[in-house]
Amino acid sequence: MTNKVLLTGISGWIAKHTAIELLNSGYEVLGTVRNDSLIEQTKETISKHAPIDNLSFVELDLLKDDGWNEAAQGCKYVMHIASPFPYKVSNNRDSLLAPAVDGTLRVLNAGINANVEQIIKTSSIVAMFRKPNRSNPYTFGENDWTDENWTKGVTDYFLSKTKAERLAWELMESKGLKNKLTTICPGGVFGDALDKKGGTSIEYVRQFLKGKFPAAPKWGVLISDVKDVAKAHVACIGNNNVGGRRLIVGKEVKTLIELSQIMAEAMPEYAKKLPKKHLPNFMVKLFSYLDSSAKTMIPDLEITMQTDTSYAEELLGLKFNPAKGCISETAKSVVRLGLV
Repeated sequence: MTNKVLLTGISGWIAKHTAIELLNSGYEVLGTVRNDSLIEQTKETISKHAPIDNLSFVELDLLKDDGWNEAAQGCKYVMHIASPFPYKVSNNRDSLLAPAVDGTLRVLNAGINANVEQIIKTSSIVAMFRKPNRSNPYTFGENDWTDENWTKGVTDYFLSKTKAERLAWELMESKGLKNKLTTICPGGVFGDALDKKGGTSIEYVRQFLKGKFPAAPKWGVLISDVKDVAKAHVACIGNNNVGGRRLIVGKEVKTLIELSQIMAEAMPEYAKKLPKKHLPNFMVKLFSYLDSSAKTMIPDLEITMQTDTSYAEELLGLKFNPAKGCISETAKSVVRLGLV
């Protein structure tokens, strides 16, 4: 058996960075796409950063059983990165459950049936930190879970990530295979956009640089460098220390105003368009009726997030990057690609 990795959702931003890291590390990558029209652009982007001789693609749908077992056969590892992360928030909390939850179970069962050595799933700190009646500041860690029943504070994306990860662990435990699974839990992911098909965090930076936000909500999040997230996935391979663990990837918590200041320093020609003051909480709530993306922040306004990721660095043998570099890189790549 070769060192072949089944990588789901390869056309996505984090997955492309992970594919680059895998290919540069000598692995064979079979990437899944939901539509074969995504293959050429994905291949072209990856080819600028890694050799693609060992890169292949298969068209698979997270909502359908067809083809998953066959794709996993002959693979030594599965990296399940595909999961919807829309910019807007739906009023239907269950709107993302089918692709996130059912898709996860399809991928994991395919990996189990193929007897792969390891499954590495991309989760998120959003599966950990959202619960009512938190202290301020509040600290969360590997053993914490978002409260799925908190309907007021847990939006569609939070619910989908939490349920998908919980069910992944339940499935692996029920099969006696818990140590074959590791989840990677980044915060807000930033870094080189690679191409014009960026993720939600890229869209936030784009909106900032366009001057859409004259002021910024009093909201902060753990910042994760996309290169660290990709390296974390690859560092799990063959690492006996990470089985059964939830690894938080990131270095520093930054507020939106701090992000704005970093972007202004990196791109001084855009400084005038970037927010320099806080938006009152009541205004954020008002805006959320016009722009549903603001709903994501409301439960965490003015609450300071804290977490210690040194355990993940130790288990992975990595040192995570400070926030400044990846925030600057996002802003520069957004401008370079003509997205503003």
